[in-house]
Amino acid sequence: MRFFAFLSCVAFAAASAVASLEERTLQICLLDDEATKLANNFKSLILAYSKANAEAFLTKDFTDYSDSVNELINNGCPDGPAKLGTPTFTSLSAFEAGQSSQPSIPFQILNIWHGCRDVALRWRSSAPGFVQPEQPVTGIIVLEVIPNGVFSAQPWLIKTVYSEFNSGAWLYDLNITTSSFCKTK
Repeated sequence: MRFFAFLSCVAFAAASAVASLEERTLQICLLDDEATKLANNFKSLILAYSKANAEAFLTKDFTDYSDSVNELINNGCPDGPAKLGTPTFTSLSAFEAGQSSQPSIPFQILNIWHGCRDVALRWRSSAPGFVQPEQPVTGIIVLEVIPNGVFSAQPWLIKTVYSEFNSGAWLYDLNITTSSFCKTK
């Protein structure tokens, strides 16, 4: 009987510790290594997109805001389909559809900063580089993240992305430098 009582106490203490650890994890801030992992997770979606990684790293209600990307979608034209100031992707499925059709975009992470629920990264790429001399493109990405549970393979998920970069240099690298790409009215 004493053994059963002892076992019950141990089981209760273990269950309480697990619940406490889970609750504590949901209330604390990102650690440096977690912020670095989140930055690299997002980088992997741009460098070597996979649907499995998108579903593992992003929330289902993921949203991506980037006037820079919208400007590229519009080929630098003011009357393009992607209106500035609006989300580029309004869901995980929209991001998957858009990103899965893009070529790999190699970039180097230059800096990473983070708060409790956000990660900012500064990056540089020379892609796509169709013209010479290439114009390096540097940008800033802010990831808003949410906890996903301490026992998850991904304890933090990316919910929202805010990304801006030199879209003028990118358009130049794509050899889109004249208004001939714009519709005339």
